[in-house]
Amino acid sequence: MKLFLASSFDKTIKIFEKKLSTSISGKKVIFIANAADKHATDTWWVRADREAFVKYGCNLAEIDLRNISESDLEKLLNVSDIIHFCGGSVLYLSNLIKEKGLSNIIIDQVRKGKIIYSGTSAGSIIPALDLKLFHFDSEEKEYVDVESIKDFSGLGLVNFLILPHTNNIDFVDANTVVVRHLPEFSQPVLFLYDNQAVWVEGDKFEIVESD
Repeated sequence: MKLFLASSFDKTIKIFEKKLSTSISGKKVIFIANAADKHATDTWWVRADREAFVKYGCNLAEIDLRNISESDLEKLLNVSDIIHFCGGSVLYLSNLIKEKGLSNIIIDQVRKGKIIYSGTSAGSIIPALDLKLFHFDSEEKEYVDVESIKDFSGLGLVNFLILPHTNNIDFVDANTVVVRHLPEFSQPVLFLYDNQAVWVEGDKFEIVESD
């Protein structure tokens, strides 16, 4: 099992390639931007991830989870090297995956090492066991009805939760609200700067960073 959980993937893709110990040029990437579905403004972070992959010579298959079946996703997973989830709303993305019944096939393929998981921000948060901490994120409330959510479970691929963008002034307010509620949760939380990522291989992980 291999996961690359970045705060900002475009700033750390060089490390991703280094951890794989091989060029990612020519790799087939399932590119999923659904976390930004509800964002009305320019989703520049999605474009940044896309451009990073293209720059490194990857072949992208951009899919919309709202319009794909579990069987079609499984077929795509079987012929791809990487599944990448962009940033946006954590709870919207997590609930969409559950509503479409796609959780099990993603979890199974990643755990068996058949596909490498990469993410930016929200895409790096959802592999956690429990996402309820983001119930308190004021920005999440702009995109989902957090009070109606009954299941806050994540994909459960890792036993920690990532709090991204902790050195980014634009996220200070949102992150501060989340941090205030840390004593209510037992799940370990990793604070990541935008030039950092968590590399998971098997049952071990390390925090890596770009210059």
